[in-house]
Amino acid sequence: MRDNIRVFELALSQELKDENTSSARIRSLSDGVFAIVLTFLIFRIDIGKLAEANTDAEIWEALRVQASPFLGYVLSFFIIGGFWMLHQRIIRHMAKFNREILWLNLQFLFWISILPLTTSIHAGALYVKTAWILYAANVSIAGIGVLAIWLRAMHDGLLSDKVSTVIRNYYVWRIAVIPLVFLVSIVVALNN
Repeated sequence: MRDNIRVFELALSQELKDENTSSARIRSLSDGVFAIVLTFLIFRIDIGKLAEANTDAEIWEALRVQASPFLGYVLSFFIIGGFWMLHQRIIRHMAKFNREILWLNLQFLFWISILPLTTSIHAGALYVKTAWILYAANVSIAGIGVLAIWLRAMHDGLLSDKVSTVIRNYYVWRIAVIPLVFLVSIVVALNN
C-alpha cells in the first residue's frame, strides 16, 4: 500500500513538473481571486439609497447610514490590496513551485475570498466584539497563510538564488506583523 502511495506521489510530482507550473499561472489565478474579492466588497454599500436621494438632507442621511459599510469597505480594500502586493512580491522571488506551495496558495486565497463576508459582518455590527473577532481572525489566518507560503518556499529551496538572507528574513518579519497585529486586536477586544 505504501509503495502504491509513493508511486502515485511521484507520478503527481512529475505531472506538476510537466504542467510547467509557473509564477504566471499562480499570479493569474491569484489576481483573479483578488479582483473578484475587491469587487464583492463594494456590494455591502447600498448605492441605490444615494441614487434615490432628492434633497441635500436625503443625501446626507443616506451617507450617514452608509458610513459603517463604507468604512468597512475602505479598511478591507486596503488590507486586501496590501495582501495582493505582498503576494506578488513573494511569488516574484520564487524560482520554482511544488504541490505544497500550490495548496498553501489555494488555502491563502480561500481566507482572502471570505474577507467580504467577515467585512460585512463587522461593518453591520461595528461595536460587537464577535463581529470584530471574526474579521480580525480572518485577516490573521490569511496573514498566516501567506507566511506559510514564504516559509515553505524557503524550507523547500524554491526561492531564487538572488534572494539574500536579509530579504528572506525581512519578508518573514514583514508578513508576520499582519497576523500579530490582528491577533493582539482580538485579545484587546476580548478584554475591552
